[in-house]
Amino acid sequence: MKRFLLLLAILLALAGLTLHQTQLPLYLWYQWQLAGRELPPQAVGLGGYRVDIDALVLEGVEDDLSALTYNAERDTLFALLNGDPYLLELSLDGEVLRRVHLTGLQDMEGLTHVGGNRYVVVEEQRQRLHLIELPEAATELDLSQAPQLTLAVDESGNKGFEGLSWDSERQQLLAVRERDPLRVLVIEGFVTGDSQQNISISEKTLFNQNTLQLRDLSSVVADETSGHLLLLSDESRMVVEYDQQGVPVSMLGLRRGSHGLARSIPQAEGLAIDSQRRVYIASEPNLFYRFVPEGSSQD
Repeated sequence: MKRFLLLLAILLALAGLTLHQTQLPLYLWYQWQLAGRELPPQAVGLGGYRVDIDALVLEGVEDDLSALTYNAERDTLFALLNGDPYLLELSLDGEVLRRVHLTGLQDMEGLTHVGGNRYVVVEEQRQRLHLIELPEAATELDLSQAPQLTLAVDESGNKGFEGLSWDSERQQLLAVRERDPLRVLVIEGFVTGDSQQNISISEKTLFNQNTLQLRDLSSVVADETSGHLLLLSDESRMVVEYDQQGVPVSMLGLRRGSHGLARSIPQAEGLAIDSQRRVYIASEPNLFYRFVPEGSSQD
């Protein structure tokens, strides 16, 4: 009997450790929070999505796939490789259309399109934003002279700012800090202003360590149709949609079996949403995912 009780205690301890490591209790907590909740008007509604491109390996990409952003003017995606630094242009089906080698920066983790041929890139450890102009035919680009802004909010180590999103409706740049602590910052004036004096940095206090209950933040998307935020957490294996009051309204699980996934997404780093509200995820080492609303037809 004693041996049986000891074995049972060990099994329960191992089960608890596994649940903690996979963040399953958090996943179930979000499901419970969202169960039966009516979606606000114009919400993205991530719970009704299914995967239709599952773990596509990007051609010619071996490792270090990081950020992702949608360019509505070109109807294409752009991604970063943060090892040997490259900017990639991708079709909405995950075909690599163009490669641009970048110099003058390191440890790129965040990327967002801000209009025309302009993008903002963030260096994680230096907490530095770069506003870049990408010529149509460029294959090489030196960013050493590009306009820069150092956030210097915390002592970063290797847990600095990971994701960016441009909210053109509010003319705001959003930046998410990975963790220790989680932060969602609002930067105004860097993209639109012509002087450092016009720049302001503030924190979205509704989205913090206690309210989000997420282990980390890997990326952010400002959905301009609803005004909601989509926050990607790699360690918690989910994308959560929050309304403007910081209340969760829908969730996309990134585990095996969720939304049709054959396997769990290994290391989700980039998040984007297109004009048809299809959701894209970039995962290290070199994997591309697309999720579509249930019932939608794709060419």
